[in-house]
Amino acid sequence: MIQYPLNPDVVIIGAGAAGIGAGRALAKAKIPFIIIEAKDRIGGRAFTDTTSLGHLWDHGCHWFHSADKNVLRNLAEEVGHKYRSEPRTGVMRAFMDGQWKNDRLREDFVWGVLGDVAEAGRDGRDIPAAALLDQNHPWYPMAKHWLALMYSVEPEEISTRDAGNYDDTGLNLPVEDGYGALIARLAAGLPIRTSIAATRISARGKEVLVETNHGTITAKAAIVATPARMLETGRLGIDGLPSEIAQAFADAPMGYYEKIAVAFDGKVFDGFDVPYADIFDPVAATTHPLNFELHPFGRPIAVTHIAGNFARDMEREGEAGMIDFAVSALVRAFGSDLRKRIKKATTTHWSSDIFINGAYSCARPGKGAARKAFAAPIQERIFLAGEHVHPTFQATAHGAFETGLFAAEKAIMALGHMTTGAKRTLPA
Repeated sequence: MIQYPLNPDVVIIGAGAAGIGAGRALAKAKIPFIIIEAKDRIGGRAFTDTTSLGHLWDHGCHWFHSADKNVLRNLAEEVGHKYRSEPRTGVMRAFMDGQWKNDRLREDFVWGVLGDVAEAGRDGRDIPAAALLDQNHPWYPMAKHWLALMYSVEPEEISTRDAGNYDDTGLNLPVEDGYGALIARLAAGLPIRTSIAATRISARGKEVLVETNHGTITAKAAIVATPARMLETGRLGIDGLPSEIAQAFADAPMGYYEKIAVAFDGKVFDGFDVPYADIFDPVAATTHPLNFELHPFGRPIAVTHIAGNFARDMEREGEAGMIDFAVSALVRAFGSDLRKRIKKATTTHWSSDIFINGAYSCARPGKGAARKAFAAPIQERIFLAGEHVHPTFQATAHGAFETGLFAAEKAIMALGHMTTGAKRTLPA
């Protein structure tokens, strides 16, 4: 039975990857703490669903990005949580102009654009990613689509410097047993209370007061591990929030990202030699590109991803329209008989989730250094954690988890305790 301390030294707000990272560090240091979570489940933007389709799929994060430096990959190995240990090989197939193509030129073009955006940032340029795109190129919509998937905003809103700051080793491995399930597994034994929404935080002398929908929690320090938009919009307020940090939330806001998932009565894509496919008609101006995962880990499902303003607007229009959009694309590529094989379909709703309200953060052009402000303590007792805080692993679950570890170390030091080991510092 989990014990909930009545007077914790530290209160952690948010039980996503960042909050769980912070909790594990505090537990290791034997510091009394409690984690409160507004939603009725653990994981935040890491959520593994096993019921809606009858097959496991992740609503949120799904890949160990930069897997050779990913702390969560190491923890997955420790607990025996399965993931694909080798990256995919071969050319991603595409359905274009009414036919299937193994088109290395198209794939190289898209990845070349993504590389150019990051390289511009590493060269010290802080301009919109859109400035590097040729809107007259026939594959421009595909490049725009993939930029939105990577950064959750439109190319005009992407800072090349922020993109260049990301530490991309190029090794990305999907999590077979579910990324959300891994975060929940790592939370086992931690003192977590769900369905408790924090509304305001204030520091008074040597205490921190956290107002919630179930009363006020008093602690000596607080770690705020909520999605950035909760603070960006004021849904969660912090008294005395420094102007530099408030500005950073405006300069590196969250974007939008949704998934549409379809389950079939069997493996309808048998014989398809690679598990990922683009469906796109470059001559139809109204056609939006889609990328599908087909039969991930042998499961009879297809999952497609949309991002940026398109994802936000589609989610507002409703689930039926999102599903029809995805199914129509699959039918164009695989034939109308495919509709007869559909058993279930569903979508995510991150954009309208009142405790998430988006995807992940991306700095605006000219504001590529904005997220550095998040590292500063607030009134010496309140510390921020989350993907938006990490300067080089932003927009990732493992980046969020790392910032939880860093925030816990800061809280321990602020309380006058010894840290759990060598002092952790975020990259500059």
